[in-house]
Amino acid sequence: MRLHIYLPPHYGEFGMRYPVVYLLHPWGQNERYWTEHLRLHEVADRLIRAGAVPPFIAVMPQGDKSFFINAADPGGDYSPILRLDPDFFQGALEGYGDYGDYILEDVIPAVERLYRTRTDRAGRVIGGISMGGAGSAALAFTHPEAFGAVGIHSPALFGDGQLGPPWIFGLGDEEAFARRDPIHLARALSPAARLRIYLDCGQEDDMSDLTAELHYALVERNVEHIYASRPGGHNGKYWREHLAEYLGFYAAGW
Repeated sequence: MRLHIYLPPHYGEFGMRYPVVYLLHPWGQNERYWTEHLRLHEVADRLIRAGAVPPFIAVMPQGDKSFFINAADPGGDYSPILRLDPDFFQGALEGYGDYGDYILEDVIPAVERLYRTRTDRAGRVIGGISMGGAGSAALAFTHPEAFGAVGIHSPALFGDGQLGPPWIFGLGDEEAFARRDPIHLARALSPAARLRIYLDCGQEDDMSDLTAELHYALVERNVEHIYASRPGGHNGKYWREHLAEYLGFYAAGW
């Protein structure tokens, strides 16, 4: 499995330990999406040199088409679904599994062993875009003790009439879906978790209504969070425009 790592300017020169943000990519992209398409390294370097954020490490793991969660994996013949959109689903049945465990039990311990990272909760943040946004929400909501903050950007969410891949979310299994769906998980999230949350979505995004539903689920639980609904679509242009803002939110707890 591949990891793409961003290290800040002058990494390792001053004996300090760095906060880490784990950044999860969209469906159909790979671990280099944040740098190749959003220019994360350039924006981060500029913000650090300007003193707007402290130096930090960004870890971008390979997520394939997994939603970065442990799949329900009920078995079955999914060929009719794959035929609906062969390009969209290309490699989907090879790119899922216990990816939640992979992030929590493999990626994070390896990074904290190999790099000069902080290991406290406040110094460990997770964020994601689209598929990665849903994955970051699911991981943070089920393991709030592991992360000080979560960025949920244009999350790929599912509901009535808009079902997720059944090999991941379950085949008509409401309980399996509820264990993986950020909206259901938000309805069980305790305010006592004290998880910093940033949720945003473009108003022209097909996911805007479900993102608003996630927002209202957090409101009903009295869970403090930032919610931004503003012009934009489900695309790199929207995410590039707001990347500096995302990084500023991640860094606010450091």
